[in-house]
Amino acid sequence: MLRFVILSLTLVTLINSSNIPKTAATPPTTYQNYETFVKTACNSTTYPTMCYNSLSSYSSTIKADPIKLCTTSLSVNLKYAKNATLVVSNLLKNAKFTSSPEVPVLKDCVEEMKDTVDELKQAMAELKNLNGGGISKKEHLKNVNTWVSAALTDDTTCTDEFDEGEVNEETKKKVEKAVSELSKTTSNTLALITNYLRF
Repeated sequence: MLRFVILSLTLVTLINSSNIPKTAATPPTTYQNYETFVKTACNSTTYPTMCYNSLSSYSSTIKADPIKLCTTSLSVNLKYAKNATLVVSNLLKNAKFTSSPEVPVLKDCVEEMKDTVDELKQAMAELKNLNGGGISKKEHLKNVNTWVSAALTDDTTCTDEFDEGEVNEETKKKVEKAVSELSKTTSNTLALITNYLRF
């Protein structure tokens, strides 16, 4: 009986000691793996910190799926576009009220922002319809790339006009802040699409 007890205690000790390295080497949780995927993806963009900050909270939705990664990035991108449109639209209303010479430039910028919103929506529709529409995935992806590239061009066109037109410094700062954040997000989205969606 004593031998049995000693043998049992020895086995328990061996089992416990063998578990120590396994516990120390336990892989990170699934969620952490998803966060790593997002971080790695964002490292391929022009503004990786901004990319990770805007997408990390969606890690459990994105998982390690490139399509979900790009769809989520487009969705976040669209929020920035709507915000920039709102900022410029409000400035335009104020300018009209005071008959400011800024009106033409702001009006053009609002149109550029609205075009950006529409183009990002088109890109999202293409991405959601990868297996339909009578065209190949490759053609859908080409269309996505075209729409996002066009959105980025519109962002730049807006700020370029502010450099050329008659605009007061305060208005210019507000527009540049909103549109700059949008441009960076659009640039990141385009990088993710280019690097992670290939058919």
